[in-house]
Amino acid sequence: MYKFTILACTITTAAVANPNPTTASVDELRQMVVDLQSEVAGLKNQDDHWLNEQRSDQVRSLVHDVLADADTRSSLQGDGVSAGYNKGAFLQSSDGNWKLKINGQLQSRWLYNDANGLDSQHGFEQRRTKVIFSGHIIDPSWVFKISTKWLSSGGSSTEDAWAGKKFDDGSWFKFGQFKQNFLRENIISSSKQLAVESSMLNNAFKYGWSQGLEYGWKNDDVKIIAQYTDGPGQSSTAALSAPTNAWVARAEFRFGDAGWKDFDYLTSKSGAKSGWLIGVAYENYDNDSGTFEYGNANANESNGWTVDVSYRSDGWNVFGYMVETTGKNTANADKVDSSGWLLQGGFLATDNVELFAQYQEGEVSGSNMDMDAIRFGFNYWPTAGSNNIKWTTDVAWAGKTLTNAPAINPATPSPDWISSGNGWRADTGSEKDQMLLRTQLQILF
Repeated sequence: MYKFTILACTITTAAVANPNPTTASVDELRQMVVDLQSEVAGLKNQDDHWLNEQRSDQVRSLVHDVLADADTRSSLQGDGVSAGYNKGAFLQSSDGNWKLKINGQLQSRWLYNDANGLDSQHGFEQRRTKVIFSGHIIDPSWVFKISTKWLSSGGSSTEDAWAGKKFDDGSWFKFGQFKQNFLRENIISSSKQLAVESSMLNNAFKYGWSQGLEYGWKNDDVKIIAQYTDGPGQSSTAALSAPTNAWVARAEFRFGDAGWKDFDYLTSKSGAKSGWLIGVAYENYDNDSGTFEYGNANANESNGWTVDVSYRSDGWNVFGYMVETTGKNTANADKVDSSGWLLQGGFLATDNVELFAQYQEGEVSGSNMDMDAIRFGFNYWPTAGSNNIKWTTDVAWAGKTLTNAPAINPATPSPDWISSGNGWRADTGSEKDQMLLRTQLQILF
């Protein structure tokens, strides 16, 4: 009898100690019941008189209660859920139809700027602090992304906030707020750039985030994207604040063994496959109710193009592009032409250290408004092949005078090379030869 009591107590204790049993724990309880029944049968064979009818009813009642409790607790779990980390923390339903992925990005930076005619400046900033939610709902074809950035100046802003649908033929659409696909340097995530920050060209010609519609299609070798949005830099705007028709169309062509995902990076990787990526893009917007400061012009209409080439191989990379835009005043036909080009490359000195160099040059119609800069630096990854922790340091010199002319009238030159984000400052008068040193630690999770 004492063996029966021990087994019964064990079953009861296990049910209480584990209020949320998994399928495995329920199976263990069932096995214990089988063992209990076997033990009772053995005891009964030893002494047929010890188990009377009342005790038999008690055993059956206890077994019934334990099994009922285990089945109830198991049913409360639904279909179950899996959790873990795979390029981000995730929660996913057992059938795979619902998934939430959580990522984060931290970029802590120190800068030193020395400009002739100005006091040298240095200091720290939290350049980027982001939390990103992505995944799918209903089934893997309905996708979404939400990302929030805390600004170094205080407050926060929304970057991505879109929902989309993927189709079996390789096409997709997005609706909401997303990054516009004009300049390839801007398309690449800030976490996957070669230098500490993107170039002065990118500051002037990027379309950034905006609200609208996107349709795309790709196969193994070709990708085509068309976007209709509110225009360059028009994120988180009200629907009727500045009615704009803005179009961006981009096509990319891939050659070699490197896949599409490989070209998400502008850095090198040991053992990487070789391949080429060639991209062409066109932009056009018109805004009858106001002007944009875009492409080094203050204009209510713009059109432009860009061509870029990327090559990646085992431990080294080369990337370059050209861009040209024309900003217009539709009322009097005044216009501002602006253009630029960039060439950069990097190679792995070791599996953990990459050395790189970059040169950029930009032009604006007008006097004293052109730009050029040369940059050298390195990337260091404590864990080779992992971008989760990266330390980047670079130093650059701008040979020409960096101007920051204010936007006055439509279709007037408005150079936009400098920003607090890239660390460059407006030179005094005709001073030149500005120096910029930056170092940054990046954490991704």
